Amino acid sequence: MDYHKITCNIQPRDPWVDIFINQFGELGCDSFEETKIGFNAYIPSSDFNSKTEEKIKKASQIDYCSFEYSIEKIPTKNWNEVWESSFEPILVENWCAILAPFHQNTFNTKHSVVIEPKMSFGTGHHETTFMMVLAMKELVLKDKDVLDMGSGTGVLAILAKKMESNYTEAIDIEEWAVENCLENAYKNNTEFIIKLGGKEQISDQPFDVILANINRNILIDQMSIYATRLKTGGKLLLSGFLTDDENTITDCANAQSLELTKKLNKENWLCLTFTKK
Repeated sequence: MDYHKITCNIQPRDPWVDIFINQFGELGCDSFEETKIGFNAYIPSSDFNSKTEEKIKKASQIDYCSFEYSIEKIPTKNWNEVWESSFEPILVENWCAILAPFHQNTFNTKHSVVIEPKMSFGTGHHETTFMMVLAMKELVLKDKDVLDMGSGTGVLAILAKKMESNYTEAIDIEEWAVENCLENAYKNNTEFIIKLGGKEQISDQPFDVILANINRNILIDQMSIYATRLKTGGKLLLSGFLTDDENTITDCANAQSLELTKKLNKENWLCLTFTKK
């Protein structure tokens, strides 16, 4: 699959990088890499059109900061070369290492997850994935049933299996993400159910834990089904939104009898854990 790369230069950099990454995620960009002067966003070429470019142009025309951007088409074959030259291992405390196949695992962590770094979101480099992994450290998943919604690379579902979860289900709307998830599951010697689609693919069975690292609008839209599928006392871990969205997400969750029990904050991004009453 070909991608369009949007190179964004922003001054001042903070907090605008996080704000624009969130906006570009809603435009359809699914991978990001932060730079010293801004960030690069990647969107499938099939999803990029004149309307997308017009929205990017409109987003750049603000008075609060200096925003410059350029757009180029990148063939898929170049992506792995970029990642292999720049992808660094991710350490989530001394608990979990997220590595690429070409890394040497010299880290003394309880868990390690090998991810083939392609275009799928969720390598651990983004703050939201990092926080989701960190939040999972507090969970006991042995013999538990887990749903990973918007699974991307499958890193969270793989980690759940390494934490000895029972039935585990990973769902993503992108075909290439599902393919990457399958590949990564194999690399980690883990087996779980992987589905292509959206909320309609969620099994009817109840879950002990639901993981959803997507974006604010989708989380709000799917909150009721998360609550329905979650067992009483079950945990819902949410990320993919900024600190400004905390009240909106929390109010939506509270309306579904979900109580906030833990909050993580990293670079203006949030990860919230809710418990079903």
